[in-house]
Amino acid sequence: MKNNDANNPLNEKEFDEQQPENQNKELLEEEKESPPEQSVQENTEEAPGEKPVIESPEPAPVKSEKTKDSELINDHEEQQKNDSYDDDVDHEAHGENEQEERFNYNLLSKEDLVKLLREKLDSPGKGYIRKDVEEIRQAFNDKHNAALEEKKQHFLEEGGNLEDFKPADDPSELAMKELLNKYRGLKAEFTRQLEKTKQDNLLKKKEILEKLRMLMEGQESFELTFRKFKDLQKKWFSSGIVPQQNLNDLWDSYNYFVDKFNDYVRINRDLRALDLKKNLELKTQLCEHTEELDKEPNIVQAFNSLQKHHARWREIGPVPRENRDDVWDRFKLATSVINRKHQEYHSRLKESLYENLEKKAELCSKVETLAETAYGSHSAWIEKTNQVLEIQKAWKTIGYAPKKDNNDIYARFRKACDAFFSSKARFYSEAFEKQKENLKLKIEITEKAEALSASEDWKETTTELIRLQKQWKEIGPVPRRDSDKLWKRFRSACDTFFNYKAKYFENIDSTFDNNLKAKETLVSEMDAYTPAEDRQTNLETLEDFQSKFNAIGYVPSGQKDWIKEQFRQAIDRMLERIGMNESERSIFKFRNRVIGMMNAPRSDMKLNFERDKLENKLQQLQNDIGVWENNIGFFKQSESSEETIQGFNEKIEAAHERIRIMEIKIRILNDMENAN
Repeated sequence: MKNNDANNPLNEKEFDEQQPENQNKELLEEEKESPPEQSVQENTEEAPGEKPVIESPEPAPVKSEKTKDSELINDHEEQQKNDSYDDDVDHEAHGENEQEERFNYNLLSKEDLVKLLREKLDSPGKGYIRKDVEEIRQAFNDKHNAALEEKKQHFLEEGGNLEDFKPADDPSELAMKELLNKYRGLKAEFTRQLEKTKQDNLLKKKEILEKLRMLMEGQESFELTFRKFKDLQKKWFSSGIVPQQNLNDLWDSYNYFVDKFNDYVRINRDLRALDLKKNLELKTQLCEHTEELDKEPNIVQAFNSLQKHHARWREIGPVPRENRDDVWDRFKLATSVINRKHQEYHSRLKESLYENLEKKAELCSKVETLAETAYGSHSAWIEKTNQVLEIQKAWKTIGYAPKKDNNDIYARFRKACDAFFSSKARFYSEAFEKQKENLKLKIEITEKAEALSASEDWKETTTELIRLQKQWKEIGPVPRRDSDKLWKRFRSACDTFFNYKAKYFENIDSTFDNNLKAKETLVSEMDAYTPAEDRQTNLETLEDFQSKFNAIGYVPSGQKDWIKEQFRQAIDRMLERIGMNESERSIFKFRNRVIGMMNAPRSDMKLNFERDKLENKLQQLQNDIGVWENNIGFFKQSESSEETIQGFNEKIEAAHERIRIMEIKIRILNDMENAN
């Protein structure tokens, strides 16, 4: 035959020789693997609402006890899938359709077969058409050969010679050859892509094996190790096919790590049982502690402790499944008791908000009353200011009012306080003008004292300086910026004279003896004094005795302390005859002592030291009161503690009285300093 292709345009040998290696694989096949069903049975439990610590990604298949122990994770099925993948991809992709009757392509014409093949090559699923291509090619060849044979017979019947037979070109034959060439190109490209995919999958599986090795060598918790292993296992099954020559080594390494992990699971199962038992003990103890909260008198503290118990409950972890419901029900019951008490507490708290509103309204009225009065002295303003400050302290201790009234009642209180302090500011603004006049008077007194500071007329000058000092106190305060400087100037003039006087009389023993006799006489006069009906007259007389005693002068050093003590006792006896109680006597003597400090050298330092000492004692008493009141709170829980509580109450009352006296003494210091 001159042209064999004319007799068989789709030569079988030619077609097969041009197929890529492993031509039995389907073009553009996507890998579809799913991991075999497997899980690790764990004895886990959880409290209602809690997530289990270990959770298998898929339901566990039903296995015998022997299978569970010997084959916790079985990957043999997946290995078989990978082994058989290269054998017949087309069979895997179309296994469900092999039992069905295939289309009879012999019913189509050659032109329809060409058209059908072109559509299949252009469709997205052209990778699954190997058998269709074979059948279309075979049907086309059959029809082409039949038509060629018919033409040959017709040519011979008309008297032609076989050697001269040459059929005309068939366009459908040429189109079919072009399509088959295109098919072979697509198949070759698919094969190259498939090999690249296998190499990529090989790298993925090696990376997974390395991660499995590191996971088995790590020191992480069982739960975390289990989850990571299952994640790596899923990645292994989804990583796709690999080159055939690497398959056995990969699966040997993978099965090694699976066996190692199964041993790890069996060990941790026993440890898990112990852990569940320990968790049961801890949660049982937690139930007991929660039940004890019912006895806690402070419901807020009990509720806060309950929150900590719930946080601890979540931290402990699961208990054995058979004990889960019982221990949870017990904990939930104890919780409900505290929650109910807490709700009742808030109901009572809501009622107390209205009580707080009434208390705050009462405080507002007090401040408004104080703000309506204009006080005419510094001491009065100090006293009322202290009252307002105490009211403000009381305000802070009351607590919130109802939400709808809270802002309004605070605005009212703020307005009353602002009005009081605005009135106080006006008073001191007006007083400043008065202080300017006082400044002029005190400058004149200072100049007189400076003129007398070098005098040697000891007695007359002493009397005059004492008179100037008294006049200084009567004048009143001066502007603060001039107060210290002017006072130091006046004090320096007085100190200069009295220092000269002290040096002059230092070695005059006879004078000292006379002074001692004069002071003894003065003490006798004090004891002989008959108090008048007017207390103020008695106090002025007592101050006069004090001034005379200070003016007499020095006594022999050996008798100095003795005569001072005699004078002090005489003052106590005189105060007692006047009718002063112990507190009043203490305040009166303190005032006189402060006056003595102010007339002595370094008076500023002495006054500051005295103030610091009083404030420290005051702070200590306030701290003691806080401790005693706290102790009373503890003793109230005992029925046999009435006597102890009474003792603490007496201490607290005495401390409050001492605090009152100390506050008066501090005000005396402040007033005298301000007056100077």
